[in-house]
Amino acid sequence: MNIKAEICAIAKMMEEKGYVDYFEGNISILDRENNKLYITPTQTRKLTLTEDEVAVLDFETEEQLEGSKKASSEYRLHKAALLARPDCNAVVHCHCKYLTAYAVQGKELVIKSNNLMQLVKGVIPCIPFGKAGTTHIADGLAEKLQEKDACLLGNHGMVAVAKDLSRAAALQESLEKAAEIDWLARANGGQPIDIPDLFD
Repeated sequence: MNIKAEICAIAKMMEEKGYVDYFEGNISILDRENNKLYITPTQTRKLTLTEDEVAVLDFETEEQLEGSKKASSEYRLHKAALLARPDCNAVVHCHCKYLTAYAVQGKELVIKSNNLMQLVKGVIPCIPFGKAGTTHIADGLAEKLQEKDACLLGNHGMVAVAKDLSRAAALQESLEKAAEIDWLARANGGQPIDIPDLFD
């Protein structure tokens, strides 16, 4: 599968699951060998995204090289994440409801699921709010991504990075499920049980 086709396939899956929509959320793949960033365009239905609509930017100059639609203004967020993590080639950014519920409160998410704890070392941090479409959207992100593969964006949403797009999307989906379980447990007057810190 070529890069554009992969972006279209994952974007469609994410909108089907309610993680992205016409206005919100974007995904990207960096072709490091050719220094090109492939990213979903602005204000486009992901369910019907076509390969010719996928925007391609020069990763260094940020000039748009391909795509019948303009790149998402949040490409700066993707660029910051990929510069921070040279071991990763893909970024998922979305406003999925439960993770975003934590983000709009400026709260980190403490993961209680054993499997996910191992994957994300127990906590998904939250950086302060930065206005979308500006360089400030990524303030503090590089520092958090040095130790984590995901981060909440204050009053905004979340971002996940991985070696490939399929894994970044899988991480986002798993974290959203963990956030939903945590939220529902607390809404019903409970608290997830305390478990030993596996990372001390």
